[in-house]
Amino acid sequence: MHRWMLCLSVGFPLLALLVLGQDHNWDLQNYHLYDPFAWLHGRLRLDIAPAQIQSWNNPLLDVPMYLMTMARWPGALVCIWLTLPSMAALYLLLRMYALLSIHPFNRVRLVTLAVFAMGGVGFFAVVGTCLNDAYVAAGILCSLYLLLREDPAADRSAIWCVAGVVAGATTGLKLTAAVYCLGLAGAACAWPSWRQMPRRLAALLLGGIVGFALTYGYWGTLLFHLHGNPFFPYYNQIFHSPDAPFAANADERFHPPSLLDALLVPLRLLEKSQRYSEMNLRDPRLLLGCIAWVALSWRAHRNPHRDRAHIARLQAVAGFFVVAFLAWSLQFGIYRYAIPVEMLGCLGFVLLLEWLPTRRLESGTLIACLLAIGMSFPASWGRSHFEAAFVDVRMPSLPRDSMIVLSGESPIAYAVTALPDDVAAISIENNFMHPTSCTALTAAAERRIATHVGPLWLMRSNGPTDDSGQLSAQRDYGLVVSAPCRQVASNLGVLSLCPLRRDPRPVLCATRAPGPGR
Repeated sequence: MHRWMLCLSVGFPLLALLVLGQDHNWDLQNYHLYDPFAWLHGRLRLDIAPAQIQSWNNPLLDVPMYLMTMARWPGALVCIWLTLPSMAALYLLLRMYALLSIHPFNRVRLVTLAVFAMGGVGFFAVVGTCLNDAYVAAGILCSLYLLLREDPAADRSAIWCVAGVVAGATTGLKLTAAVYCLGLAGAACAWPSWRQMPRRLAALLLGGIVGFALTYGYWGTLLFHLHGNPFFPYYNQIFHSPDAPFAANADERFHPPSLLDALLVPLRLLEKSQRYSEMNLRDPRLLLGCIAWVALSWRAHRNPHRDRAHIARLQAVAGFFVVAFLAWSLQFGIYRYAIPVEMLGCLGFVLLLEWLPTRRLESGTLIACLLAIGMSFPASWGRSHFEAAFVDVRMPSLPRDSMIVLSGESPIAYAVTALPDDVAAISIENNFMHPTSCTALTAAAERRIATHVGPLWLMRSNGPTDDSGQLSAQRDYGLVVSAPCRQVASNLGVLSLCPLRRDPRPVLCATRAPGPGR
């Protein structure tokens, strides 16, 4: 059984990677290379927001990929590295199935579950990408598996603490995993023995704090020193850093406006739309999961002869699923962040189908899962054929004392990684920087451009947002393209490097005091 799980967990993601190709997604071009570059090259004080609002995300998860890219590893090898968390997540799901199934090991059902989970719109799309949502799935499923593999009668605080450490560390690496820490709290509440619930929650909380401190403590301290907000620029309605607007600065495009809308998410996912993603998608797995885990919990309580340990495990996963689903939908609504509950929805549905008569179990499970896969419509985050280098940027030589200006919302910060360490990249308009917002960072950008004595260059793509960004640079900063542009060639597209001259323009924010660290 273990060998089959291992083969499926390695083979299916590799097959998916072969079909999908090399990762070229928007976030890769925007910040997954720039953030570790800025940290490792000491550019957190030199540059201003070239990767837009994502310029300050914790870079730890992306450091290995960045180092491989700078060492010019082939694109296929880098993508295999990026596939490892998908393999781990699938393996953990199959191990959980072995713990929760009421039937002996069966290869057909195991393969069916693996295919069903791999076909999930969220999970399939992120295989071999730098989006890091598969890391969240692997870390959170690991926490849950650690709880399930223990004897529920023992209910040891140490296990809950270790599960908390893993979930907290996962959250420190990617903050969107925080909703699944609430899911673990739901599992603790659903576990038998209400008297021990405060102890379980305390152990979980302690472990979560330790794990979070291990992976985010340094980065949060650094951001607090630089900007006065350990989560900068997020949650700034609490920390009031002068470098950002006093707002949550979160993506609320897919956020359900009410609890009722949040509860309707699984039904609305049956329709192909962009309601919960930048791309069209459709997937029944959350709805099937909601039905399955409610039904499994009800049946477990109605059957007094069922093994108590099995009932406890079912209740724990059901509690996790319900709380995690609600927390995700109310906080984000972004489907890509729902991969852990999507995978658990697959698990619950296959477990629910075990109610079928034994002689029809394998064929019924296979047919039902294939029908659900047929209903799915996956998103695509940008792929290409595998290349000799994962990312290859050819920057022309720049005159001494140059400064790069970025204006527009196109993801081009990956090209900043090809700049010399003494050439600053200053963004003046994007999804975070706005000339009229007059935050301390906006004022700092205006002041540094105005006082720079060397050549100024506008780096831009051929996208429409960069057209309006170039107009904004001229209108708000007096920066006018003065000569033909040079080309910055890369395997992610061709950018332009345009020389700028200054024209008189009104002062916008330069009188504002700089924020901490500027």
